[in-house]
Amino acid sequence: MVSVIIVAAGASTRMEGINKQLEKLRDTPVFVMSALKYERSERVGEIIIAAPEGEESHYETLARSFGVTKLAAVTAGGETRFKSVKNALARVSENAEYIAIHDGARPLIETEDIERVIADAEKYNAAIAAAPVTDTIKKIAENGFVGETVPRAKLYAAQTPQVFKKELYISCIEKLGKSAESVTDDSSILELCGERVKITEIKCANPKITRPDDLVAASAIYDKRTVNKI
Repeated sequence: MVSVIIVAAGASTRMEGINKQLEKLRDTPVFVMSALKYERSERVGEIIIAAPEGEESHYETLARSFGVTKLAAVTAGGETRFKSVKNALARVSENAEYIAIHDGARPLIETEDIERVIADAEKYNAAIAAAPVTDTIKKIAENGFVGETVPRAKLYAAQTPQVFKKELYISCIEKLGKSAESVTDDSSILELCGERVKITEIKCANPKITRPDDLVAASAIYDKRTVNKI
């Protein structure tokens, strides 16, 4: 069974005062749309949402009102992403074999891609959604000039979901101790423990909403997909 943690507790510091998780694509709040994509997967047994501290009941009410029936808990977010995940991890069912961690601000993930990442995690113990880098990447020198152009042939942008065998993920957290708290990418925890993480190239655009313009772009992508499915 897969237990999903939706991380929706961020401060939205680059959203000019807008809580991106509560913004809507059509009529659905961003974090709820993310949760619904997991709701539709037969592989998913439960969903846990990490919400801003003090707003747990509001997020729970919204999720349930939009049909997130697999919601097992809404937990308080922490000061960092890692702490938010750790708080949610405490509510994961003992029956869960795998943990999937997803950014609530990536509502355009498609269930078919979720299931492909889960399938790879079941085969390799750890897998993450990722997309090939399309921009040319420049590594900056100390003086602000280009220091190096990084070949992009083998570069991938890490996204979510990131899915791990539960026992392996927890053991790596315990092994790293305090140093795990500064990690911003969940799969890095396993990498620092010397574990291999499979890259699962996703088929559908899965951008993270970070700035106000991202909401506009996400709405356009969502509308186009909706029309194409009719």
